[in-house]
Amino acid sequence: MLGVLRTIPSLLGQAPQSMAGLSGQNYYELLQVPRTASPAEIKAAYHRLLLSHHPDKSDASRDSPGRTDVDIGRLKEAFTTLFSPESRMEYDSVLVHPHLSSSRSRPAYIVSLEDFDDLGQVRTYGCRCGGQYTIGEEDMEKDVHLIACSSCSEAIWVGYEVCPSDDHETTPGGS
Repeated sequence: MLGVLRTIPSLLGQAPQSMAGLSGQNYYELLQVPRTASPAEIKAAYHRLLLSHHPDKSDASRDSPGRTDVDIGRLKEAFTTLFSPESRMEYDSVLVHPHLSSSRSRPAYIVSLEDFDDLGQVRTYGCRCGGQYTIGEEDMEKDVHLIACSSCSEAIWVGYEVCPSDDHETTPGGS
């Protein structure tokens, strides 16, 4: 059950970071961590990979069979993206909805959930083309923030936070 929704004012007005690197190996695969990895696990994997691919620290020679060269800049980008909760949430949203990751579908701007029209199970927001952005409770429960317009290639970032519902509320009278 969807709990209380709060908008995230700190996200409003900020452009989401680049999703570069989505083609080929994703950041989780690059860092060799599961999608459920904690920030500490991500940091440890990043440092381990840096050491294993550093020319002065590595035991294996550069010409060893099976050794693969790694783009250190891409490792750093993966670490920076996955270590930050905000950019990780955005990255995960794009992984779930890869059709929104093209350069044509980059979010035009960030819209607070409070600005959407509440129609019960879904909320809508008008696009400048005349189409609609629609986000449902199921999308919000899955922590989806990137929403595409129903009529054009435009996408927006919806700012909100899902708070767990309190199922242990007591009824008046103490029963």
